[in-house]
Parts: sequence; structure tokens; C-alpha cells
Amino acid sequence: MLKNITKEDRALMLEKAKAKREEKKKAGESLRQNYADENYHRSLASQLGIRMPASYLPNTEVKYLKRAAKHLGVDIKEYLADCGCTTLKQLANMNPQMSAVEEVGLFLEHYKEKK
Repeated sequence: MLKNITKEDRALMLEKAKAKREEKKKAGESLRQNYADENYHRSLASQLGIRMPASYLPNTEVKYLKRAAKHLGVDIKEYLADCGCTTLKQLANMNPQMSAVEEVGLFLEHYKEKK
């Protein structure tokens, strides 16, 4: 525990953090949570050394896709071209119910196919 905060401040910060996590989970309820290839995508990520995002995050959280591409040394523009888009925002808007896990999983599947 930090010495410069009181126990009351700490309790307040913990409560705020818990509320923020719950808010994110509630926002993620509109996303598709179960899809057929999820286990395959997670095992593929494990093989490639990629950490998958939380399942309640939407695909508009593109930093996870960027991280995976950087980790694998792939130009994300090639993936976008194969998907028929020019920006990550366009890609996210094509499938608004898709979670970040599913988006990263599809990217990894694409990477393995092209490899």
C-alpha cells in the first residue's frame, strides 16, 4: 500500500476501479461472446506468443490488433487490404457485435494461412 494515501482514499479508489470494471463488462454484453473458433483462436495465440484481450472489449479497441501485428512483424495494411478496408476503423465498423478477441483471432488465422 502507498504510504501517502489514507485507508479511506484507498478504499475509494478500489471501489471506483471495481465500478469501472463492471461498467466495461456491462458494455461488453452486447458483443458476441461465444463463437465457433474461439478455442482454436486462443490456442493459436498461445502458440504464437500473443496475449488475447478480455472478451468484453469491443473490436474498436484496435490496439490489441496492432500489438499482435507488431509482435508477428506483419504490416497491418496487408491484412486490411485482404479484408477489403483501408483503416482499422472501417474494419471495426463492418462487424459492430464482434469482440476484440474474435478480431485478433481472425487476424491470427489470416497470418497462419499466409505464412
